Amino acid sequence: MSQGPLDDRDAGLCIAADGSILINYFTSLCALYAKWEHDPAWDMIKRSITLDILEKEHGYWMRRSTDGGISWSEKYRTPVNNPHGPVLLKSGRLFMPGKDLDPATATEARMAPGMSATVSDDNGVTWQILSTIPAPAGHDSAKCYELHATEAADGTILVQIRDHNGLSPVTWQTESADGGLTWSEPHSICEGYPTHLLTLKDGRLLMTYGWRKAPCGIRAMISNDNGRSWGEELIIRTDAFNRDVGYPSTVEMPDGTFFTLWYENDGTVAHLNYSNWELV
Repeated sequence: MSQGPLDDRDAGLCIAADGSILINYFTSLCALYAKWEHDPAWDMIKRSITLDILEKEHGYWMRRSTDGGISWSEKYRTPVNNPHGPVLLKSGRLFMPGKDLDPATATEARMAPGMSATVSDDNGVTWQILSTIPAPAGHDSAKCYELHATEAADGTILVQIRDHNGLSPVTWQTESADGGLTWSEPHSICEGYPTHLLTLKDGRLLMTYGWRKAPCGIRAMISNDNGRSWGEELIIRTDAFNRDVGYPSTVEMPDGTFFTLWYENDGTVAHLNYSNWELV
């Protein structure tokens, strides 16, 4: 896959019930921002963007591979987007919460107006909007974004949301007991963001997230009751150079340890970092 004429970013990965690999991403218009006007590389991109390119390329996209990632389909549009992608439910249905896209107002995924739950019953080929996900009471949904979901052992679907309505970003959580048709009132979970959710082999839930207060790094929490409550904060790393750190993704390894991958900035450039860790 090659980079498009806009800024392709925040790719998520998921394996569907039939073994297909799905990758989702969105196209950012940050090349058009005034703050980039003195950067030669961004200025070149900015000058190359036409109205025709904007109409064809701006939006939320997905590609699909049926041969283990050797080749990929042409991109196709999805109704919503989030940084970590869809999750596979026990039923075989794919579930993806995310931001709606309003091309008339959105310059990045975070500036879109609302949040929706979408599903696919054909292994990610097509997507349908199932329901609207509520913002916390009294909060502007345009300032809520970067959602992620998991299905708990009891069938509850949890969605966590990054919220910038307050003085500092807070992660909120809402739950659905009917497959994503209706949602509980969101409640705050922690000040780390954005989160990645994972249902473990033993039925517990794991959330990992960036921590952007000194000492900056990556943290985690465990739930033993299907997400109704979360345990004490687990510190994975505290050595990030600055607060430009986060977006962790975690997998459970065959030996019961965890592998977490995230990005951080060393003061000059953003790069990937990782950690193998275990619960003690």
